[in-house]
Amino acid sequence: MKLLLLLASTAGLRVANRLPAALHAGPSLRPAPVHAEGCRAARSNEARLSSRLCMVADLQNPVLAADSEPVGTVLVVKETPLRSFAKAAGWRFTASLVTAASSYIFTGSLALAASIVGWDLISKSAVMFFAERLWNNVRWGKSKDGDSSQRSLVKALMWRVVAALNTLFAAAVLTKGASGVARKIAGSDAIVKTFLFFFYERLWAVIAWGKVITQEPAEA
Repeated sequence: MKLLLLLASTAGLRVANRLPAALHAGPSLRPAPVHAEGCRAARSNEARLSSRLCMVADLQNPVLAADSEPVGTVLVVKETPLRSFAKAAGWRFTASLVTAASSYIFTGSLALAASIVGWDLISKSAVMFFAERLWNNVRWGKSKDGDSSQRSLVKALMWRVVAALNTLFAAAVLTKGASGVARKIAGSDAIVKTFLFFFYERLWAVIAWGKVITQEPAEA
């Protein structure tokens, strides 16, 4: 009996000693070698996939695109022509209400007030659209976050000068030389619409529709 147990123990030890060697030599259990070229290819594929996902996100939301600025460039918000048209049309409607009220107050005639408003509507709509397109190419006061308050104020003041001269001329012609009435209409419009246009610009500054972010060379 003791002899049998001794033989069994010896056989078990031999199997146990050979098992690690068999496991080590077994090709199916050996981990696959990792090559540097494979790692670089995987990283390259991951980078390309990430870049494509970013491009898709940029196309879906151009306003929020391009958070980083390449060296030597700046991110600037620009407007589409359709946005400029909508801004011009919206302002002309708002400004026409003010002009109609001031014209009627100082002339007492609905027909004369309607004539002045009609003049303003026809003459200023196209002028403001082209002015917006010109301002779109002026970088001062613009960033990837939109227009600054200083830019809106300067635009309001410059537009008021042009619009006031236009209204003064129209009122003088349509009131048949009544320069006092024309000055009152143009003066009241200038005061009211300067403040109104500034807040109108600030309202449009927070509207994302029609905005696109472009990369332009940094100014020296």
